Amino acid sequence: MSEGKLPGSDAAQFGAGAADLGVMLAAHRAFRRDVTTLARTATRATLRDPVRRVTVGAGWEVFRRQLLLHHQAEDTGVWPLLRARLAGRAAALCVLDEMAAEHSLIDPLLAAVDQAFDDEQLPLGDVIGELASTLRGHLDHEERDALPLIGATLTAAEWLGVMPSLQPAPDLGELIPWLVDGLSANDAADVLAMFPPALAERYHSEWKPWYYAVSRW
Repeated sequence: MSEGKLPGSDAAQFGAGAADLGVMLAAHRAFRRDVTTLARTATRATLRDPVRRVTVGAGWEVFRRQLLLHHQAEDTGVWPLLRARLAGRAAALCVLDEMAAEHSLIDPLLAAVDQAFDDEQLPLGDVIGELASTLRGHLDHEERDALPLIGATLTAAEWLGVMPSLQPAPDLGELIPWLVDGLSANDAADVLAMFPPALAERYHSEWKPWYYAVSRW
């Protein structure tokens, strides 16, 4: 798993003195995975099957929850810190404005998918397609222009101070298995290595069995 550097950027490399963006990138990969799975599985035909409706709904709820938590953490913890540090830099502040604007487009699309799940008169495929397109575009934009601002602006220590907002302790039991869902053993180990060893142990002993006891998608 090559997450040592952002695509097309030298500003956010890992290592001493740089913000380790591994968890952010792992979350982005999981969002891309889930929105692709959503588009493939959430059809009118599958939702009419009671069993498939439950499994698709379970996958959707985790994806939806994690995305909303991620956006909330960025909007309240990450972008305001960068905005304060980058005051007076118009280009950088414009990027942060764009991040907020894109969040304001994505979050209502989640509600629109919820509504389309329950109303067969609504074009479910079109709504999911709009969510997928908008989210993928946002993630690409964030990785290209916003995450490098973190690497160029915040020290490793400052970034560690922000990380609890991105991975609040009560939610780690879902976040960590969700991040590694579907990964190869080597890539899963790379993601788990981003967390303290005690959390990796809890993943193996508690959270993984709990997470995979539920059928999703």
